[in-house]
Amino acid sequence: MQIVRDPKSAVFSWDYRSGLIRVPAEPSLYFDTSARSLHIDQNPAGERSLTQVRNASFSEDFTVMRFDATWHGAPESFEVTGRHQTDRILRQVTQLLLTGDEAVASGPQDVIEVHVLEGATAVINVLRVVEGEVEKSIRITHKDGRLYLVIPSPWKRTELTSVAIEGSRLLCRTPDEDVTYELSASPLVVETMTALIDAGLT
Repeated sequence: MQIVRDPKSAVFSWDYRSGLIRVPAEPSLYFDTSARSLHIDQNPAGERSLTQVRNASFSEDFTVMRFDATWHGAPESFEVTGRHQTDRILRQVTQLLLTGDEAVASGPQDVIEVHVLEGATAVINVLRVVEGEVEKSIRITHKDGRLYLVIPSPWKRTELTSVAIEGSRLLCRTPDEDVTYELSASPLVVETMTALIDAGLT
C-alpha cells in the first residue's frame, strides 16, 4: 500500500477541452466528466498517463481517501490523508463527482486552476480560450500574506486587499477600485473554486 500523509500541494482545475477535472495533486487524480470515472496519473511530471481508480472511499470527515488502481502495471492500494480544510473540500468534491448526478457542462468556457500550498490558496489562474486563442486571462497570487492581481496583456500587477466570488463574479478589490471577472463555468466548478478561496485565503 502507498500511504501519502499531509501532501504539501493540491490542485483543482477544469479544462473543457479535455473534459477533465483535476481534484488533488498528490497523488494526481483526474475525473473524466464524459466517462464519469476517476483516474490516477502515473506520470505527473511528464506526459499524462491515466489509469482508472477503483473502490474509492472516504472517511466521514473527509480527512482520508482510499482507493485501488493499477500502478505501473501492478495492482496497488492507496491511502491519502490531509489535515487542511482545502484537502477536505477536494475530497468532498471527488465523492460528489463519483456518486452524484452533478453535471458539468461541455463546450467553450473558462479554463480554471486553483493551486494550494499547505492549505493556503497560492495561485488562481483563469483563462478564456476562444478558437485556440487566449482572449482574456487573469492570475492571482498569494505569498507572504499579500495578494496580487496580474493581468498579462497589457501586463499589470496590482496589490489586492481581498478576493472573493459573489455568484459567478470573481471580485478582486484593490485600495482604489474593484476589478470583476464574470466566470463562465459550471456551478460545481464555481462553487468549488469559491470554497477553496474562502478556506485558503483566511
